[in-house]
Amino acid sequence: FSLSLSFEGIRLLQRVTDGWHVVGEVALDVADLTAALAELREKALALDPSGMRTKILLPNDQIKYTSIDSTRTELEDIHAALEGATPYAISDLAIDFDRTGGRTHIAAVALETLTEAEAFAVEHKFEPMCFAAVSEPFTFRSEVFFGMTDFAKAKLPPGEDVSRDDKPVEVTGTIAEPEPESE
Repeated sequence: FSLSLSFEGIRLLQRVTDGWHVVGEVALDVADLTAALAELREKALALDPSGMRTKILLPNDQIKYTSIDSTRTELEDIHAALEGATPYAISDLAIDFDRTGGRTHIAAVALETLTEAEAFAVEHKFEPMCFAAVSEPFTFRSEVFFGMTDFAKAKLPPGEDVSRDDKPVEVTGTIAEPEPESE
C-alpha cells in the first residue's frame, strides 16, 4: 500500500498489476480523523489480510526540487545546488537525485518532515516502510526515494531492506467496492 499525504487529505493506494488503485480518501477536516483513518485501514486489511505495510508518499510542496544542467555531477555538486535553497542545513535534509536527460535532477526534504510523516503513519497503524514522492514528468525516471523509515528498520529482519521502485506511483484506477451480499 501507499499512504499519500497532502494538505488536502490522505489517500490510501494499493499496488495492482498496472499501477496503483485508490482504496479510499480521508479529508483532513473530517470530524473524527482517527476513526476515518481506522476505517480506511480496515478497508485495506479486508483487501489484503496478510497485513498493512505502506510507502509514505510525501507531498511535493514539502520537497525542494532543483536540477543541474549536467549528468557529470558529484555529491559535492548536488550539495552546492541545495546550499541556501532551503532553510535547512544539508545535514538536516534527505536527498535523492537522478541523472537523466542530460541533467541531474535533485529532490530534498527536511528530516523533520520525514519524522512527522512517519509518526503520523505509525500512530494510525499504517506500518510505514519507506518514504517516496512522485516528481514532475521528465525528471526522475524512478520514484523519488528518501529511504527506509525507522519503523521498518526496527520491524524488518536484519539484512532485509526496502528499496525504491523502478517506476513512480501512478494511480490507474479505484478499488471496486464489494457488492453487498443478498439474503
